[in-house]
Amino acid sequence: MNDVDELIAKTSVATVLASYGQPLPEKESGEHRMTCVFNESCADSEYGQLTVKLDDRVHRIYCHTCGVRGNLLTLLHGLETHQPPTGGKLRGDEFKAAVAKLREISGGSTTTPPPQEKPTPPPEPRPETTLVNIPLIHHDKPAARELANLYEELIVDVEQMSPEAAKYVRARPWMTPDLMRKWGVGWIPGNGRSLFRKNYLVYTHRNQQGEVLSYSGRDLQFEKKWQAWLKEGRPEGKKPSKHRYVAGYHKGQELYGGQSGRLKEPYVRESLKKYGVVVVEGMNDVLRLEELEIAATALCSNKPTDTQVQTIVKFARQSANNKVTLFPDCDEPGEAGFKELLWKLAEQQVEVRLGWSSTMFEGRFTSRQPEGISTDEWHFIVERHCPRTA
Repeated sequence: MNDVDELIAKTSVATVLASYGQPLPEKESGEHRMTCVFNESCADSEYGQLTVKLDDRVHRIYCHTCGVRGNLLTLLHGLETHQPPTGGKLRGDEFKAAVAKLREISGGSTTTPPPQEKPTPPPEPRPETTLVNIPLIHHDKPAARELANLYEELIVDVEQMSPEAAKYVRARPWMTPDLMRKWGVGWIPGNGRSLFRKNYLVYTHRNQQGEVLSYSGRDLQFEKKWQAWLKEGRPEGKKPSKHRYVAGYHKGQELYGGQSGRLKEPYVRESLKKYGVVVVEGMNDVLRLEELEIAATALCSNKPTDTQVQTIVKFARQSANNKVTLFPDCDEPGEAGFKELLWKLAEQQVEVRLGWSSTMFEGRFTSRQPEGISTDEWHFIVERHCPRTA
């Protein structure tokens, strides 16, 4: 163990982060904040950053959302596997694998220390580029391939859904059976092929070619769990998640609704001409705006990844006259994440504008989400942005 302790002591956080193309700490001491490497859903939380204590080798890391904590080996395990340690702590093969990787990064044995100078950071850190989502139909595991057509079994008739699912869909009149069937959205009974329990509404996720990559579920008990969490004093590590994603799916690599096949639909081409690429946060936002004949695509988060930014820029330049319109959730977390997106798009010389916010239009849309917008409200927004001339 002394050998391992020495290895941890002599290897800097910067050396490990540089090995995975992660942004490096800007200082030598104090705290460094970064995206959680253990659970992608942490990015959905306003508290979803991983704190790295540069001066504390024993308690090196802590995620404010999923609660993972540990030393440099734990951080390395997350960077390598994108999952937390089994049972919450590195043991057995996971521990051995992390130690072996740390030896490789640090330059081999402890008797030959690596150069002490700070490694040169890569010119453009792009950690997401190493992550790939494989279409289920091409997956190497037969069980995964069998799920490629699971969307065909989703129930879109509220009369056949669970009470929770039926209530959720009825509260959204625009969520018609035809729309749900088109997008692969619906409820599925608990059976051997179901990835989610009956208290989830299931969504199908596709790549730009339209191939099924994975599925996610909207927790129909989320609001109840959220209120209970607030009542309990917001305990760390127990914050409920609105959406559940299948393990191994890298949602930051994709845009929901980014299928190139949508360009064949006349309303999509007209929407892109008028508004550019409309970017929203969630799947329901995309579905609602389609019913208004607005072509939108979603981050499935309030924070963009570099890959998503690059894809939006490409779509804008190729199909939307270099224009993008942002419709964040009009709350603090939603607007904070989209401010970052606006800045990154502007840096790419994209013509980007804000469709609405909590303070625009005399605060009319404070705390609202695109999925709740009415037809009259949409016409109001369009008129205010593009008033008719006499």
